[in-house]
Parts: sequence; C-alpha cells; structure tokens
Amino acid sequence: MNEKKFKEAIRTILKEIGEDVNREGIKATPDRVCRLYKRLYYGYGKKLKVMDEKERNCEKFSDDIIPITVFDNISKDLLVRKVTFISTCEHHLASITNGECWIGIVPDKKLMGMNKIDKVVKYFAGRLQIQERMTKDIVDWIDNNINPLGVICVIKANHLCAELQGDDGHFITSGARGIFLNNKDGIKDEFMELIKL
Repeated sequence: MNEKKFKEAIRTILKEIGEDVNREGIKATPDRVCRLYKRLYYGYGKKLKVMDEKERNCEKFSDDIIPITVFDNISKDLLVRKVTFISTCEHHLASITNGECWIGIVPDKKLMGMNKIDKVVKYFAGRLQIQERMTKDIVDWIDNNINPLGVICVIKANHLCAELQGDDGHFITSGARGIFLNNKDGIKDEFMELIKL
C-alpha cells in the first residue's frame, strides 16, 4: 500500500463529505484509517501455506506467509469449529459485522490444527467480500489443500449496507464438499444439530 496516496485519498473523501480536514479531531484520521485498513484488509498481502510441524518450527518464511500446520491423522471423527469475524462488503464498502462461521471437517490423512481454521476464515474475511463467495472460498481452500473426506461451512452475518437501505441485513450462506454433499451416514445432520442454527 502506498501510504501517502492512501492518506491523501482519505483526506479527499473527508473534504467531499463536507468535513474540515484541519479540525482537531479529524487531522489524524487519515493516519488512523491507514493503520486500520492494513489490519482490516491483510488478506490481500498474505498467502496461506500448508506445512507440517517440522517445517513450521524450522523454516524461516517471509512475513507474507500465514502458516497452516497439518498433522498426520488417524481419526475420522467430525471436527467442528466456530470462528467470529468482521469483513467489508465489496459493493458498498460497508461493514459485515457479527460474523459467525461454523466449519465442519471430517479429516482423511491430514488433520488441520483447529486454531488454523480461524486463520483461514479471517484470511478470506480480510478483503472486500460478498458472503456467498467467502463461503465458497473457505470450503474450496480447505477441500483443495487439506483434502478431508468432507468439509462444510455455514456463515451467518449482518450486512450494514442492507440495514442502511431499510432491509434486514441478516444473511446465512452454506457450502459443502465431499461426504457432506450426500449427507453420508447423517454427517450433515449431525453438524447442523451441533451448531443449532
């Protein structure tokens, strides 16, 4: 990010909405927004990388890598993780808040560290999004990189852009791969019962 250009763009927006950019409470706003956006949109400057524990603990890797540690797996049990997140609507640059993402995984040969699920969700939330694509991106990434027997993702979030237009901004999306698609042995039913949506 070119910080100088970014801060000037924020100053321009503030001027255009009628704000005095030299007012005491506003003078530092471009700097604050720049710092915030670096954290809020970190998904653009990073890459998820699958690695085993040895590689994770021994290898030096660049700051743009988010390590996703995997382990050898012997269990076929359903794992469920709930992750909270915030994101931003790509259509209006308005907040997507109170995000709750439930991930269900039935592992095969590789087991993903449970806290790494948080990193995957927040990576995809850390960019301009639409909820439908975010849901698909998460299940596709886990399916393609971890290769579980099945993965399912349900996301529930509030969209400020819809609320500001007078609509109900609550949306729920879901996506599934593998054994969740045909509800093998009732695995999808078990997941839905556990998350109780």
